[in-house]
Amino acid sequence: MNVFLLHWAGFIFLVGLVLSLPLGAVYYMNHSQLKQFFTNPRKLKAAHLDFIMQAFTLGFVFLIELGTNMRVPFYAVIPLGFGTFCNPFIFLLEATPFYKNAYIKILYRTLKGASPLALFFAWFVIAFLYLPAYLYGYF
Repeated sequence: MNVFLLHWAGFIFLVGLVLSLPLGAVYYMNHSQLKQFFTNPRKLKAAHLDFIMQAFTLGFVFLIELGTNMRVPFYAVIPLGFGTFCNPFIFLLEATPFYKNAYIKILYRTLKGASPLALFFAWFVIAFLYLPAYLYGYF
């Protein structure tokens, strides 16, 4: 799982960096077409920062795995990967007016419920695995 976590963190970090381009255009260039597409620039900024922070949390999980020589189980890595992408993607949807449309509204509400739940489950599993081992001094 170490390689998957690093690749996924790199991908999410790149998405955060790519979002800095429309963010700069909306805030500094006063580009009318981008301002029509991204109607809520605060949510665009939140998506940009959240993608970068989620990449760093994946790097933190990688360092925990590396330092403890214990692998995070597959059933925790998949929700972690899902949540680290979809949680900032919710902010990106809210930055556009499309999240109010019929089909995207269904996707938006599904992600709004499932993404935090997936992250909570993944972090609970990680805490359940690593905290007892840390407290008892196994590593």
